[in-house]
Amino acid sequence: MAILRWGILGCGDVANYKGGPPLYTVDDSELVAVMRRDRAKAQVFAERHGAKRAYSDVAALLADEEVNAIYIATPPHLHCEHTIRAAQAGKHILCEKPMALTVEECQRMIDACRQAGVTLMIAYYRTFYPNIMRMKALMEEGAIGDVVLARINHTGFYDANQHDLSSWRVNPEISGGGVLMDLGSHRIDLLQYLMGDVVSARGYAETVHLDIDVDDSAVFTLRFASGAHAVANINWNVGFSVDDVEVYGTEGCLRCSPLNSGNLTLEKSGNRFELDRVPLPHTHTGLIEDFVNHLKTGEAIRCTGELGLKTNALIAQIYIGM
Repeated sequence: MAILRWGILGCGDVANYKGGPPLYTVDDSELVAVMRRDRAKAQVFAERHGAKRAYSDVAALLADEEVNAIYIATPPHLHCEHTIRAAQAGKHILCEKPMALTVEECQRMIDACRQAGVTLMIAYYRTFYPNIMRMKALMEEGAIGDVVLARINHTGFYDANQHDLSSWRVNPEISGGGVLMDLGSHRIDLLQYLMGDVVSARGYAETVHLDIDVDDSAVFTLRFASGAHAVANINWNVGFSVDDVEVYGTEGCLRCSPLNSGNLTLEKSGNRFELDRVPLPHTHTGLIEDFVNHLKTGEAIRCTGELGLKTNALIAQIYIGM
């Protein structure tokens, strides 16, 4: 029997294309059941991904005795409630990002999981990209000397033809914020993985162009405990897509461009080295492998609830500090 036997709570696009497939393609992980309010759509999802059962009620999914882990893929305003309910049902939890609407909600989620003795993982999957893990290893080996600066440039356009402007992402009561919460949270988590603890966050997150009630542009700086800095821009209002991560040291530069391509270059002493890595088959594959390893060996997971709380706290600093 698989170590992780999953139920999916929320069968939207993220679960369909990103988070769902690794639940049954990673060794010792199995997809057992799914839940969506529309029972017919839940059944279609279950058949597509090979789940045994489909539910239209949260309580029914949590009562399924074969399920021992829940993937929460609902919108952010439900993360706290659903995590607490899943913890109280004795299920391990993988919760989509951003972790919750507020730092206080994040703490409640952590407390509930700790009290229930279950593991809480947050779905910040980019730290498991093979090119990012290689970048981290090269930094630790001193390949670019002393690390002093990181840069994030992530642009794109929120297309109303592709994304309904009435969707939850642009409703602050559901999303908690705009591009900073949605895409910026991933990049802040990534910077913490690469650069270490953050001691200060400053910036702007505002509605610059789009006719929406949340920020479409975020520009911020981070200062790390090491003394190094990071600068970042995250945009929904730029008609040219870029997804670059750069780390600079006293002896060179490491660059992933675009981030999810597997591309990695090292520039040093006038030379450029291509160090590309093969991307994972699915974005969440590394998360599930890490979860399985944690339950097998007791080793700590990378994307903890505590780290998710830190990311929310840094986002709050940027919003409040404007």
